[in-house]
Amino acid sequence: MKERGLSSRRQSGTGGRRGFALAAALLAVMLIAALMASVFLAVTEETRIVAMSGGKQVALSAAESAVEQTILDWPTVPGGPLGISGLRSSTIDGFGMSVSVSITPLDSTLYWIVADAGRVSSGVSATRRIGVIARARLGPYGSITVERIAGRWWSELF
Repeated sequence: MKERGLSSRRQSGTGGRRGFALAAALLAVMLIAALMASVFLAVTEETRIVAMSGGKQVALSAAESAVEQTILDWPTVPGGPLGISGLRSSTIDGFGMSVSVSITPLDSTLYWIVADAGRVSSGVSATRRIGVIARARLGPYGSITVERIAGRWWSELF
């Protein structure tokens, strides 16, 4: 009879431990799932940041190239002493994205050139806008020379 009581105690003691092992296993699985979800979220966010940074660099290069192209192909329009009498806007393609350029005369020789480059793709918008102050001068034989103001020749606009 005494043996019977001992065996029933042993069985009841091991039954409680089996329930603890199941709870510990479920807790470990939940912990691993949470770690995997956080790693997935971190990788997704890092990919998004890198795509945005690359897109902004392409937009900056496109805006700078559009300003250079505008200075090289200075528009000559009758009416103004140096070719531009009022606000002029245009769109330039071919730099990896479309760039809108506007030229505003500040006085008879100074011009404000603004290039706005940007693209919105798959929820990521990468835009850059730069401004340049340029001086136009009449050269010999009626040619027009356009030069940037010394110092940092462009500034980023927000």
